[in-house]
Amino acid sequence: MKQKENAPFGAGISSLLMLFVILCLTVFGVLAYMTARADNRLSARAAETVTAYYQADSAAEELLARTDEALFSLSGDPEELRAALETLGYTTEKTDGILTAAYILPVDETRQYRLELVFDQTDGTYRVAERRTEETAVWDGEELDVWEGN
Repeated sequence: MKQKENAPFGAGISSLLMLFVILCLTVFGVLAYMTARADNRLSARAAETVTAYYQADSAAEELLARTDEALFSLSGDPEELRAALETLGYTTEKTDGILTAAYILPVDETRQYRLELVFDQTDGTYRVAERRTEETAVWDGEELDVWEGN
């Protein structure tokens, strides 16, 4: 009669090893999925932010084009210039003989796009003095306990 040969490892150990490998692969798969989902949400949020900024920038460029058209038809009277700018939606301010006009476009819930023009009264030209985004969200001023050394 033939004797049975015993395997050095029983079928139970190889099954446990296979179960451990499957469990590890499952955990790594779930972690990879969660990371990919978080990256997708972050990418979508970044795309929305960039799109909103460039929409505001495009609207500012269109406003500058309308400003150029309005200034082209003016006679050069400073009050007529101021009235034309306010009709376009600018807020105007005259200090020390320099006329500045500002226009604020909303970007999203927490930011706004500020466009500021400075006008030269002598030749009727202007320059863009400021183009920037500003935060509109109000920080509630959470106090931090910081150790001061003694």
